[in-house]
Amino acid sequence: MALPLAAAAQEPFDAQKAGLSQPVIAITMALAQNADALQLTDEQRAAVKAWMDEMPAKRIAVERETVAMRTELRQMIAAGAPVAEREALAARIGAKETEMAMMRSACVDHWRSVLTPEQFSELLRLAGVTE
Repeated sequence: MALPLAAAAQEPFDAQKAGLSQPVIAITMALAQNADALQLTDEQRAAVKAWMDEMPAKRIAVERETVAMRTELRQMIAAGAPVAEREALAARIGAKETEMAMMRSACVDHWRSVLTPEQFSELLRLAGVTE
């Protein structure tokens, strides 16, 4: 399982170009790009590195699964597959979309616990989440 995750992390993958919706919130890249501006401690920088070494590959794997299911649904629709089968697959896609949204939510919660309140507030501003 680790090998596909490592490969996914190295391949460029644009979820929106692949047909997925914009993420509800995305702040980790802003954090990684603004470590100096946020005056991260060595411990915080280590937390960012550890997160970036593992989590993007996991997110991309879920995104790829979702894209594959959407492709399958498109083919089923075009082929006139029974509505009940399409509904079942659509429900699975919805569950994956929920999983992706909650992965982002957990990510934000993680950074909220790693950063000081001031750093977190500035991160949200830098990421364009707040003004």
